Amino acid sequence: MSTDLERLLAAAADDSDQPLHTDVGDILVRARRSVRKSRIAAASTAIVTTAAILGGIAAWSATRSESAGPAGTPKNQTITIDAKTGRIVDNETGKTVVPAPPVSPLSDAEVLRRCKAYDPAYLHRAQMHQTMDKAGPVDARWKIVVKSGDRSVLNALFLSPDKSVVFICTMSGPQKPRSLQRTMTTEISFRSRIQQKQTVEQGLQISAPGVTRALVDITGESSPREALVGTDGFLTLGNPGKNDKLITVDRIRGYDAGGTKVYDQVTKPYSPPSQATVDPTVTVKTADPITPQVVLTKDPQTGKALAPAPPVSPLTDEQVTTRCRAVDDIYFKDLENGGAATAANAVIKAAGPVTSSWKVALKTGTGDKLTAVLISPDKRVFAWCHMLTPTAKGAYDYTRGAVQANGKFADNFDFEMVPDGVAQIIVDLPKQGPTRALISNGFYTWGLTGGNAGIQKVRVRGFDAQGKKVYDKQQQLDVDFD
Repeated sequence: MSTDLERLLAAAADDSDQPLHTDVGDILVRARRSVRKSRIAAASTAIVTTAAILGGIAAWSATRSESAGPAGTPKNQTITIDAKTGRIVDNETGKTVVPAPPVSPLSDAEVLRRCKAYDPAYLHRAQMHQTMDKAGPVDARWKIVVKSGDRSVLNALFLSPDKSVVFICTMSGPQKPRSLQRTMTTEISFRSRIQQKQTVEQGLQISAPGVTRALVDITGESSPREALVGTDGFLTLGNPGKNDKLITVDRIRGYDAGGTKVYDQVTKPYSPPSQATVDPTVTVKTADPITPQVVLTKDPQTGKALAPAPPVSPLTDEQVTTRCRAVDDIYFKDLENGGAATAANAVIKAAGPVTSSWKVALKTGTGDKLTAVLISPDKRVFAWCHMLTPTAKGAYDYTRGAVQANGKFADNFDFEMVPDGVAQIIVDLPKQGPTRALISNGFYTWGLTGGNAGIQKVRVRGFDAQGKKVYDKQQQLDVDFD
């Protein structure tokens, strides 16, 4: 296994600097954080193949040269395809293969239109955290390598012009994103060769040219699935729909147009290198609260009136915890089942599920709309919770994060930690102008963040008790509220 690829995946799985959709558990959780609720084989040597039509059934017999390389050497193995239905029988096992997901009838232009609007948030995240993703925004130059679904449901993979990045767009409706992700092409290729839990819609990649059909064996499933084959070696198992679960790929087999097996990859167990751990005695350190002596009502720079701070939610802390716990149960179950063994995930798991002992540090919203920050009893993990209804059956947005070695939570788009020495904060929002932030327990927010892709770089200013500016920074924030 390539040392460079091992380093790539290890770096991708390290949540300590809030990477872009890389850890498997995090991928699923952030997939659930959708805009609306949801979440190397060498090329084969050409072989002459004999096809015989028997009562409407086409049976292919495949052999390969022993020099075909690491993809494996099939020996007189066959697949049988019903010429009328296209259904495949895996002749190695005699089992009928689960059909491939359908090709989407949507034009590439329509797929691009539906998906590209949601790319900016993920591009901003890549830029903010200085990831290896330098491919720029998704536009017409990006190639749709595979697309599955119907006129409503969609799963599509876009390949950047330089072929370095794949944008994965999965939607449950024309304006209902289910999960969105930008990831390095090398990561998809590597992930396709190892045994690691992943979401169904993430896609796979193989390096055998000429593959027109692909069978995927999945842990715990009695029959292989047929993947939809796209271009550039990409495959997809489609939109999971209600069958939303993590899967582990055991084997991928590829066949050419004549039925010859040209690829056979058995995935291998993989354990990422151990990550640097944060001292277990380190807990989150919030700024000391400061009561303003001079309360700012106008922008000190322009003299214009400030928009008021977002309101404190009328929900009790108990109500907030109860509501967020329902979403956290989904998150924690997914983390337990699929989270990679990273230092950050170890801390997050150790904090356990949200209970009444978690502190509601910040809460804003009106009626049933809620954005809140909860802190674990060990003061090492935050849970950020955005809900538009009282239960997880409605629209929601959710994530967790672990404390860093400096005692702070990493910057994010949805809330921030109050800088030391700051008593009041002004956020320059693009629509409503300079706005007072809501400050609570060392954290602050500027609105009902969450549930959208409205990430922009805005100016944030902090002032001391006397109204003197002591902090001034451009930050990437969610500025499009529900």
